Formats: sequence, structure tokens, C-alpha cells
Amino acid sequence: MGFTLVVIVMLVGCNIIFDRIMFFNRKDLSDDKQEEKYINPEPQISQVTVTLYFKHYLADYLVPEKRVVQKGSQSIEYVIVSELLKGPTFERIAIMPPNVKLLDVTRNGDTVFVNFSEEFRGDIDLAAVRKDNVPEEQRENVLAQMKRLCVYSIVNSLTELDGVNRVKILVNNRALTYEEMGIELIASQTANVDKDTPVMALTRNKSFILNPSEAVRQVFNSLVGEPDWERIDAFLARKNADGTERLPIEEIQKIYSAYVAGLEFDSNNFILSEEIKPDGEAFVTVTYAIKYANGKKESRESEVLRLVNEEGIWKLRVPSFFTAVK
Repeated sequence: MGFTLVVIVMLVGCNIIFDRIMFFNRKDLSDDKQEEKYINPEPQISQVTVTLYFKHYLADYLVPEKRVVQKGSQSIEYVIVSELLKGPTFERIAIMPPNVKLLDVTRNGDTVFVNFSEEFRGDIDLAAVRKDNVPEEQRENVLAQMKRLCVYSIVNSLTELDGVNRVKILVNNRALTYEEMGIELIASQTANVDKDTPVMALTRNKSFILNPSEAVRQVFNSLVGEPDWERIDAFLARKNADGTERLPIEEIQKIYSAYVAGLEFDSNNFILSEEIKPDGEAFVTVTYAIKYANGKKESRESEVLRLVNEEGIWKLRVPSFFTAVK
């Protein structure tokens, strides 16, 4: 009897100890599961809106294009340059040497380093930017201007990002000189910089971006001599100032040609001021004179022209001299 009781007590004690061990083990396993974090092996895809700068299809200026892109494991800086290489949409032209490949994009503080393949040293294809008919004596200068515009399409696109102030371009992991990269024009317009020195990190330059005043200039300059109606059409807004649809360019051409003999203005001084409003409109004040076909001449002092931003491009509301009959 005594022996049996001892055995029972020992078994009960063992069971209690075993239960406690299992309890704590279960608790530890439960805690481990709670603390365990799930790691998704697939990169998370997100949509990001970026601003890219391409060449206007007629004017030698950059115009922005907002684009929603898919961002995965690559940095947003890498995505932006990749999108530039893909090319633009309507009314814009990609401006990049042929067959360029993007090797890498890194960021260090406020500076982005863009590493291109060897092809980046090449010239811009003038036929691709609608300049294949330039006279031979102007070809070298035009190539230099287009390569400069190419560089600032990259710089201005990346400096749209918060905290990015400078862009350093490399070729095959090397810092080339201005001459080696074919952008001597940038060196010549930078104080105390020689074409034989390595290209420095470049900052944003808004002078290459089409603004309201330059859109007005495109229209007025296109009316000098034989009017360039394709260019005029490109810089006229789709709607008149009162919100109605403007006439087709062929109708505007007929009216203008019948009643206006030409415009007179000082190309350096006829634009007096520019005001850009936050609602996507702008006012440009100009001074010029209209010569009518009937011999009359009308001076217009400090006339305010209205412009609207249509999908990133500044365009002029149709001025009255295009449609007003005198």
C-alpha cells in the first residue's frame, strides 16, 4: 500500500512538471510566431508620377511630360532615366544619341550619378530631331546645341526630384572631359571651365525649358517673311480666350493673309513682361505694330497676350490680329 502510494505521487509529480514544460514551450513557440515577420520575396510595385523633359518637336526647347510609371526594386532615379530612353508622347521628341544604354544610376546626397554606355559620346541623329536639312556650314553648331539639350533633358528631369540638386554623367564608369563627351558648348558657357577638364556635376538650367514668353516668340518669329503655319499652329491654343474652339489653322491662314500684310517688332525688346499664374495660365505683355493689306498701320503698345498650358506646353490664345478684319 505504502509503495503504491509513493509511485502514484511520483507519477503525478512528473505529470505536473511535464505539463509545465509543455506550457512554457508552447508559450515560447507562440511568441516566436507573433514576432516572426513575413518577408515577400517579390518586389513591391508602386505607381509614381514623374516629370520628364523632352525636346519640343519643332522648337529647340525642352517641354515637360508628366508620366505615371511602375516602380519596383529600382530606384526612382533609375526609373526616370529609363523612361527618358523610352521616348516621349505627342508633340515631343526624344533627344539622345542612338543606341545608348543605361548602365547604372546611383545617388549620393543631393547628387545623382548617371552611367551610360559608350554610345553616349556620339552625336544626336539630326534626322530624328527634324534637323536633317540644316546647311552643312551650320551642322557642327546644331549638333553641339542638340547634345547640350540632350544633357539638360537628363539634368532637368532628375532635379525635379526632392533633394536632387546636381547630376553627374559618366560613360562606362569614367568621368570624361567636356570634349570627350561632345559637350564643349556647355564648357564654353561656364565660367572658368576648360573643355579638357572632366565634366562637373551639373545643376538645373531652366533657360532650356519652353516658357510663355518663348511660346509667344515662336508665333511672332514665324510670321516674319513667309509665315511658317505649321509652327504657328503648334503654338496656338486649342481654344479662344472666350472658351470657344479656335478655327482650323487653314481658316486662320486665309483670314490673316487676306487682311494683314505683316507685323513689325523689335525681336530683342518687344516682350515687356511675363506673369505665370498658378492655374495654368500666363500673361505676356508685348509691343508691336500691324501692317494691314489696305495700307493702314496700327501700333499696339503694351498689349497683354493670354497663354494656357496644354499638357505641359505653353500655347497662345489666338491674338485678335489673326481674325479681326480691318
